[in-house]
Amino acid sequence: MMIARALRLAAMLIIAPLPLRAETLVTALSTERVSIESNFTGSGVVIFGTVERDRQTVARGAPYEIVVTLTGPLRPMVARRKERVAGIWINRTSSELPRVPSFLAIATTAPMADVAGNPVRARQGLGFDMLPTRGLPDALPPVRTEFDAAFFRLMQKENLFSLNEGSVEFLSPQLFKAPIALPSNVPIGWYTATVYLFSGGVLLAKTTQDFSILKGGFEQAITDLAHQRPALYGLAAVVVACFTGWLAGVAFRRD
Repeated sequence: MMIARALRLAAMLIIAPLPLRAETLVTALSTERVSIESNFTGSGVVIFGTVERDRQTVARGAPYEIVVTLTGPLRPMVARRKERVAGIWINRTSSELPRVPSFLAIATTAPMADVAGNPVRARQGLGFDMLPTRGLPDALPPVRTEFDAAFFRLMQKENLFSLNEGSVEFLSPQLFKAPIALPSNVPIGWYTATVYLFSGGVLLAKTTQDFSILKGGFEQAITDLAHQRPALYGLAAVVVACFTGWLAGVAFRRD
């Protein structure tokens, strides 16, 4: 009896289909650090990637779609509305956005609405319309207020938020690249590059990589001095101010 049961179990294991393996993403950045110096007028970073699959990967009926996001440091923001009072425009009402990216660039292979539906994008916080401003991503699209709309409009006007649909290019059936521009006013800090792989509106794989945008050269030396030795930095600032005043007095002295 036990032998017959063992034989049936072995036959079931042989006949049962092997589990399907999903695709995997392998990505790399063109640089791991962007240095901002006095002559910095903007730069860029390129995300390269490849879709790896083996013989057991199921064939897809829909083409691959890629979404790349480059997210800057999360910071609290306050959106304010100006109102005219007695002929003077002043800030009246405001709304705080607790944790929003200080920079966000999105690049895709196709229009965002064609890559995935709203429920999928909402769970990932993909797209300006699905980016949460007061919490974590949810299965439902976030509720927007007029302050949210103003915040997104101002960030896009300052080139700190950008959406480039169709800018991700497949160089081969598996190899792709995504160029992302960095404006001259890009905030410093640690950034996260996230790559999403979709097919038929389904998220197949996701990878993340970090890189930094930091000050370099003389600017970085001054910043380090101010944070690490504030007393010495303050003394040096006083000495420079006194010397500058004395030099100006000598240069413009009337005899």
